[in-house]
Amino acid sequence: MSADLTFKEVKGSDYAAVLLLGGRAPEYLRNDATLLKLVREFADNGKFVFSICHGIQILVAAGLAEGRKLTCYEHVKSEVTSAGGEWIGQESVRDGKFVSAQTWISHPDFYRHVIQCLEGH
Repeated sequence: MSADLTFKEVKGSDYAAVLLLGGRAPEYLRNDATLLKLVREFADNGKFVFSICHGIQILVAAGLAEGRKLTCYEHVKSEVTSAGGEWIGQESVRDGKFVSAQTWISHPDFYRHVIQCLEGH
């Protein structure tokens, strides 16, 4: 499947949440200033920010980890703690409008949180 919008074309006001997926892509996407600005816009406007696995690297690069309870793939947890976040060793963690998860094994807990957040939106 290919994307039908670029980051520059996305209007945060059209969406209730942003989902930062894992894998290797976040390692590169965390260097995209447009994406980081967009993720901060979601957070600043009180929208949901969901991240799983390495997706946390984008959240950290956007400056949104400090003071938050988060989880992610264990091998990048030092990025969370170095950025002032508190790494929680659970499959999925909700901290206000932020939901994070460790790996694909976390999908049941993660998407349970996601659906709870999005009910009524």
